[in-house]
Amino acid sequence: MNTNTSRISYTLLAAPYQLNIWFGSFLWIAGNISSIGNMMVFCSRSFRNRAYSIYLLSKSMTDFVYFNFVLLTRILEKGFGIPINNRYDIMCKFRQFVALWGNQVSFTLFAFATVDRLLSTQRSNKYRRWSNRISLAYKLSIACLFIWFLLIGHRLILYSIRNGICARLPGVYADYDIYFEVIFAGMCPPIVMFVLAYLLIRNVRNVIQRRIVPKNNISFITITNRPTLQQLDSQLTLMLILQSIITIITYVPHAVELTYTNLSKNWSKSCLQMAEEQVFIDFVHLLSYIFFVSSFYISIISNSGFRRHIKESFRRKKTNNSTRTTHAIIRTDVAVIIQRK
Repeated sequence: MNTNTSRISYTLLAAPYQLNIWFGSFLWIAGNISSIGNMMVFCSRSFRNRAYSIYLLSKSMTDFVYFNFVLLTRILEKGFGIPINNRYDIMCKFRQFVALWGNQVSFTLFAFATVDRLLSTQRSNKYRRWSNRISLAYKLSIACLFIWFLLIGHRLILYSIRNGICARLPGVYADYDIYFEVIFAGMCPPIVMFVLAYLLIRNVRNVIQRRIVPKNNISFITITNRPTLQQLDSQLTLMLILQSIITIITYVPHAVELTYTNLSKNWSKSCLQMAEEQVFIDFVHLLSYIFFVSSFYISIISNSGFRRHIKESFRRKKTNNSTRTTHAIIRTDVAVIIQRK
């Protein structure tokens, strides 16, 4: 009985480390591919002049920093046991700030892109004319960075290493920071995305119904040759709907975990219960990164225009490489001929 208990305990104690090493490393690799792929596509000519592309490009840049700082330090510390966060005070402050700041900036930019698509599907010109405003997209993207910096910048000052652990200043500030994180990083994202996804799906259905033309009491669908940009818009709307669903799926457990962890921090718990909770906490924290990882892969699955731009980008690189090689060979041949003369 003791042998079985020790095996279970050892497995539970080792599980968080293994989760952060293997699952965390997978998310880090997939996330970097996702961020770079998104930046390549949304910088292209077809997407460059669309407001939602500016939001999603800004989001991809934020995600790239998030993966290579927040997630990477998590893997090193909680997976490989390298005490980066709990050893250096500046790393403690900066990581705690970027962890929440990057999360909120990325989600807000994604919400802006969804709102832009929501406005573009409105029947009223009054609302529809607010969609695809490029200058507004740039302004909102920059404002988003500064507003969240002002709201979360206190972490750069009030977090420090205490008794070998990176922690917030105890007292009133600790309670404020906990509730702020629970509300804005846990509860708000799934609620906001549920509302936006519902409205977007409803508007898309209304658009489809408007394309059904009644004639002689028989309804049939009119098929027209839509311009490429309109096809890209509709496909990207589908991508945003799928991404919104994933946001709800990944953020709800995160909200539950944050709420439970802060409510039960003073409860009496057995060692086995604490070990089980640690596995759950680490899994849920890593699961929340799927929101940042998944956008590129959802776009590939749901958006043919996105897939085409990825293929074109690789073709251009191959063409450029072959052209450079040809030029180098020509220069070498010319140099040899001159030397012979």
